Amino acid sequence: MRVTMKLAALAVVGALAATTALAHGGHGRWEGRGAAPPAAVGERLEALEAALKLQPAQAASWAAFESTLVANAQERARLRQAMPDRADREALADFRVAMMKFNARAAEQANDARRALVATLTPEQRATFERFAQARGGPRQHHFGTPGHAPRDCPSWGGA
Repeated sequence: MRVTMKLAALAVVGALAATTALAHGGHGRWEGRGAAPPAAVGERLEALEAALKLQPAQAASWAAFESTLVANAQERARLRQAMPDRADREALADFRVAMMKFNARAAEQANDARRALVATLTPEQRATFERFAQARGGPRQHHFGTPGHAPRDCPSWGGA
């Protein structure tokens, strides 16, 4: 069960962060890296928040979830800007290790915030949350021609 929760957490993080440069008009250093720029993460979170139709009692857990993901995206962007030249193999190896460590910490933080949020959601909201996680980035799926992955009731894809 613990492995399932970790996989679900990774899916949620992926759903909120995964995109490609082509799907968003090109982002230079982001291209092909599997991580969205902070603005794209913010857009995805706005769509999720609207779809969840949160109640006032859920605001604190949503704010913690959102701030965690946005802060992680901003830090990831900062780290990527400091990426060394590919010709400097030693510095690049050190950078990759630093990014792996950051990604592990970020995944733990996101998972903790996700757990706290999901604990406050109604069964209907949980289903919506899971549909977002299963869509794994939405627009990216459609860009590569794999229809049928967008949840029908998700407003970020023009659903109900």
